[in-house]
Amino acid sequence: MSSELAELGLDRLSSERGDVTGIVMQRFYRAFPDARASFEHHGLNDVAGLEGRMVAESAFLLLQWSENPAIARIDHGTAVPHHNDTLKIGPHWYMGMVDAFLTVLLETIPGDAIEEYSYWNAMRDEIAGFFVSLREEFVLTDLGAEIPAKLETERFC
Repeated sequence: MSSELAELGLDRLSSERGDVTGIVMQRFYRAFPDARASFEHHGLNDVAGLEGRMVAESAFLLLQWSENPAIARIDHGTAVPHHNDTLKIGPHWYMGMVDAFLTVLLETIPGDAIEEYSYWNAMRDEIAGFFVSLREEFVLTDLGAEIPAKLETERFC
């Protein structure tokens, strides 16, 4: 049932909003204004391309987590420490991108779809907990902000 809910939500988002890269990035930069410089640095001459890939990666993480959380943990169990240790991008920005994507997705859920809304929030909490657990694997100390325990939607709106 969980992967069906994820596909339903992602299909609805795609149908209603199309390419959400612009709105997700706008919300992400509003919540994390210092991240813009990082995207400009790492994006080199294609910042928009990097932004698109990171938004797509967030969508893929959510879909992958719904289908097989173990595989998602393997993929991101190396990606999160890599981002921290080599790119100086802490897990709070990494999770912030997922949260920015989720705030857009949650806006498309019909008001009576309580189960779907709860599903996405529960998944978000699992992912956040996993990202927090990865901090002990970092070579470099993560001096970034803590990952919020719950999705703070007002932060991204």
